[in-house]
Amino acid sequence: MNSDEIDFRQACETDVDTLALLVGELGYSTEISILCERLSELNKAGDIALVALHRSAVIGLALLHRTYFLHRPADGRISTLVVFENYRGRGVGTRLIKEAESIFRSWGCGRIEVTSGAQREAAHRFYNRAGYSEQPKRFVKTLAEELPNKSLQQSG
Repeated sequence: MNSDEIDFRQACETDVDTLALLVGELGYSTEISILCERLSELNKAGDIALVALHRSAVIGLALLHRTYFLHRPADGRISTLVVFENYRGRGVGTRLIKEAESIFRSWGCGRIEVTSGAQREAAHRFYNRAGYSEQPKRFVKTLAEELPNKSLQQSG
């Protein structure tokens, strides 16, 4: 497969079975009905679940968000980026990042933040190669003891 054979589009409800498999590769088992609800919420918020396609089949996913500030341009944020294991190492992730960067530029974002779990060392090397630098301090507070399907509440 040549990375030029990859297309992109916004995810839709008919993609949810494949999206569940993709987030499952990150270790986040998610019920299809919950994934449908969250995809709808993303779309309503103006965020994008960007999918990478090879021959019309979804092979990768990046969740793109925008955070607004008063003192500077908005930030773009990639909260999830995953490519099916059998497509890794073929430029799909790099193409997803470049497509995401293009979308963030069109949104007027001034910088991009990527969320990646501390245990994902290979992903950290990938982001470093793509020009991202680590800024490790972040504070998180869980708002409820029991959230439905906590797996999607955690950063990837």
